[in-house]
Amino acid sequence: MHFETHILAVMYYIIATITIIALELFYFFIAKKFHIVDRPNERSSHHRPVLLGAGIIFYLSMLFYSLTHGMAFPYFIIGLSLLAIVSYVDDLHPLPSWLRLFTQLAAVLICFWADINSLEIWQLILFTIVFAGILNIYNFMDGINGMLAAYSLVLVGTFGYLALFEHRFINLDFLTTLLIAILVFGFFNFRKKARCFSGDVGSICMGLISLFLLVRYTNTGSVPGMNVSRLCFIIVFLADGLLTIAKRFLSGRNILEAHREHAYETMVNELHIPHLYVSGGYALLQLLINIGYLMVSDKNLYTLVVSVFLITAYGLFFFYCNRKGKLPTQQ
Repeated sequence: MHFETHILAVMYYIIATITIIALELFYFFIAKKFHIVDRPNERSSHHRPVLLGAGIIFYLSMLFYSLTHGMAFPYFIIGLSLLAIVSYVDDLHPLPSWLRLFTQLAAVLICFWADINSLEIWQLILFTIVFAGILNIYNFMDGINGMLAAYSLVLVGTFGYLALFEHRFINLDFLTTLLIAILVFGFFNFRKKARCFSGDVGSICMGLISLFLLVRYTNTGSVPGMNVSRLCFIIVFLADGLLTIAKRFLSGRNILEAHREHAYETMVNELHIPHLYVSGGYALLQLLINIGYLMVSDKNLYTLVVSVFLITAYGLFFFYCNRKGKLPTQQ
């Protein structure tokens, strides 16, 4: 029986790999046929049109997992589907900001309703707003070749380790299916000249998937309940995203306007560091932070120390850029 289980698992992984590759290639065909491309503008970090929306494979991989596992996690799939549809439409034809925000709030509520329906109303509102904000930070941080793929690979790898060696908080097929999708997308995106971009549909859906894994991990441990220190697993994205918002707010600029003032964008556009070096550096930094988190006993203190380190590094980086006259054009 044990041998048969392994055979079935291998067969599933083979079928999942073939299906996900086929879906991604089929999407490329559709995108080329209908000219679904990201054309560079003054805020872009690329210089030629690139196929847009290929990150839809993250959503499709989760849908494939659910359909092949007895409609697993129905609320999660419903919330993710709502988010994927609206985000993809927004990639094709920009939607009003209020509609995007409403969709994100609704998707968070649907996806995590089973986990948050016992919260007080103020806690429910806070939870929803914070998680919707993280979705947007994921979107902001997906601006150069390989960033989303490399970073997500580290995150899924970390959760795979936890599922294998700490406690089985999620089916390994879930993580493997997602990992396959990331590798397939990364094959075309983690390049000097990327063949595709994820689009909002990819970055925002990956943000929701990441939050789903965080909540599953915290709510199935020996001490269930949301522990803020778990956000350490995505703290590099959070630090760059939140600190850039704070910097723009304190300087009196509109935090909702598109820009390219994140630290990673400054490295690429002003310091001319290659995309893949920056993407790999962010992923490596998050990997080292995750390893440290797993090794220490006081998770909260560790998260505080890492936060102080990242804030300091961010400040010193832009102080250096200012001294060298390498600050990005302010908008």
